[in-house]
Amino acid sequence: MLQFTRDIVRRNVFNANILKCQSSTSLAKLKKLQADFQREDGTLIWLKRGFSDRVLYTSTVVGCYLGVIMCLAVFYDNAKPESWKKKD
Repeated sequence: MLQFTRDIVRRNVFNANILKCQSSTSLAKLKKLQADFQREDGTLIWLKRGFSDRVLYTSTVVGCYLGVIMCLAVFYDNAKPESWKKKD
């Protein structure tokens, strides 16, 4: 049983060392991304990544406004008395 656990530990340590070597480029990318987010350039944090963030933010705001307008339209239609509604 002890030999079995030693083999498992050795395999996991070996795999972890391989992953450390492969992740050095991803670590560099992460450091660059952190530096970009911490830069003081007056840009809002949710717009720091550029055009794609701006498109996502704008579409979210427009969707929220449309949802509020549609809710108000439904409230208005449901608030009218039956005599005012169209009868088909």
